[in-house]
Amino acid sequence: MEHNLAGLVENFDNVVIGIGNEWNWVGSGLSKDERYSRLLEYCKKEDNNWLLPIVEYEYAYYQTDTKIEKAYKALKNIIGDKKYFLVADIFLQDALMYGFDHQKSVYPCGTYMYLQTSDIDDPLFLSDKSPEFNEIVEKIHKIIIENDGDFDEGTNFVKPFADGKVLYLNQKRKEYRTIKYNESAYQERWADYMKFLTNTLNSKLLILELGVGLDYPTVIRWPFEKVAFINKQAHLIRVHEKLYQHTPEIQDKTESVQMNSVNYILQENNGR
Repeated sequence: MEHNLAGLVENFDNVVIGIGNEWNWVGSGLSKDERYSRLLEYCKKEDNNWLLPIVEYEYAYYQTDTKIEKAYKALKNIIGDKKYFLVADIFLQDALMYGFDHQKSVYPCGTYMYLQTSDIDDPLFLSDKSPEFNEIVEKIHKIIIENDGDFDEGTNFVKPFADGKVLYLNQKRKEYRTIKYNESAYQERWADYMKFLTNTLNSKLLILELGVGLDYPTVIRWPFEKVAFINKQAHLIRVHEKLYQHTPEIQDKTESVQMNSVNYILQENNGR
């Protein structure tokens, strides 16, 4: 890259940002925290895998990650006052906590904010307003804080219900493969995102893909490649520790950076 990222941003009219799994500090943090090891093993059993998303919720609710906070703030600083839209295929809405506009961000795979039933015609529930859901969260937290992750083999976790129906976090994920994902929470922002992309077709567009893997390639990775191919003035920067490669069709307008994307943003911001 001839210029640092902030200098490159200055040459473009609009920026679209994709945030992927390298920014999922909950997943990486849980795997390293010994206090959660027994719970994670418990969740691996087929009848218990429904509990894993709630364990993640508890971790996200009570923990923070200062490195991720610095990275989002650095990213916002790099983008500056450019017109942008951010799309993420992870469940954490950290961008909204650290400077990014809710109206310019979309989370099409869901978040930790809402609960749903298996009936997509049912309304969504706020996670933090569900007594049944939060009872499980507090039970997990007590195991971690008071017992350092230890619990009896006979401990029973009961699924949360509302009006006689099981509640699930409103997320598109493999643990929920038997239920239909309720997409209502993000659709308005997705429409804004599509409008934003349409308006960039005749402008200089920087496509910044950060840490996006192949968990949900139809959300960011493949669409970003398509936008780069269609827009003659587009430039794609793909940053990932392992999955940094790009397709030959857009080779002349793509830069692939083999690096952890969180570290990349922190480095680029420090180099301003």
